[in-house]
Amino acid sequence: MEKIAASTPSSNFTTSDIGSIWQRPKGEYYLAHHAEEVARLAAQHEVFLQSMGRLVVAPVDLTRPNLRILDAGAADGRWLLDLHSSLPSTLGHQYIGIDSLSKFFSTSLPNQIILKEQRIDATWPPGWQSSFDYVHQRLVLPGSEHITHQQTVTNLCQLVKPGGWIELIEQDHATPNPGGMAKAEQVVRELFTHSGHGYDYALKLGEFLQEAGMEDIKVEVFDIPLGALNPDPELAAKSTWQVRSALEGFMPTIRGIKCSLPTEELEDMPAFTERELKRVGGYQRLVAAYGRRPSTST
Repeated sequence: MEKIAASTPSSNFTTSDIGSIWQRPKGEYYLAHHAEEVARLAAQHEVFLQSMGRLVVAPVDLTRPNLRILDAGAADGRWLLDLHSSLPSTLGHQYIGIDSLSKFFSTSLPNQIILKEQRIDATWPPGWQSSFDYVHQRLVLPGSEHITHQQTVTNLCQLVKPGGWIELIEQDHATPNPGGMAKAEQVVRELFTHSGHGYDYALKLGEFLQEAGMEDIKVEVFDIPLGALNPDPELAAKSTWQVRSALEGFMPTIRGIKCSLPTEELEDMPAFTERELKRVGGYQRLVAAYGRRPSTST
């Protein structure tokens, strides 16, 4: 699996008797320092795709020629690459991905796929306003801390052409879960609460789109089976690994906040979650909300 080199300045890390502590700068991607992150995101993508059954949830007509498509939070461009590979190149689509960390970017993508460094909570290039037929975002809102989640979504919606679609996918961290996922989600809720924006943003996606002026809004829920609950042995293993890998990546930040778990229990939490996922399994609940920007002709 491809790994990335940690590039977070060492001055942001301190050492304690229980492990490293990362004083995460405001708005920095929680797993920016994580050496396995690109490989983890690839495994996560495969697990999600198996359960969701499709790359695109919104009713976008991808057979129309010359569409302009944006993936906000593209990492190495895997979602864009899969979408590009699933469609005839003769359609002439343009695929653009943005991410706050250019070190994630793949250098072996087709010419139709362009990756640019851009934060979702920063000002968008003026020429991008009303220029995309389809905007996709998955598991990105926790990184929007310089403006509200509502403003982030509103700004994304303004990138959509009249009549175009926007699709947002986020995880519900309050989903009832067996085994280790319950403890892991508790810690993630506390982490996101500490950041100041809370953890219930996934349940507000429809409201965000409505407030931004979108129409034909729909919300769908996908329960992604993990570990022992995933019927595919290979994806059962990948789903378990990607969850543990994420939790290990969170640990340097989690150690720096007040957490309700005792220290020994907290330090064992990634391994405990892995053991429980192998034993009884669990779920990641994804909330997908999409809407259409009103046409100027109506």
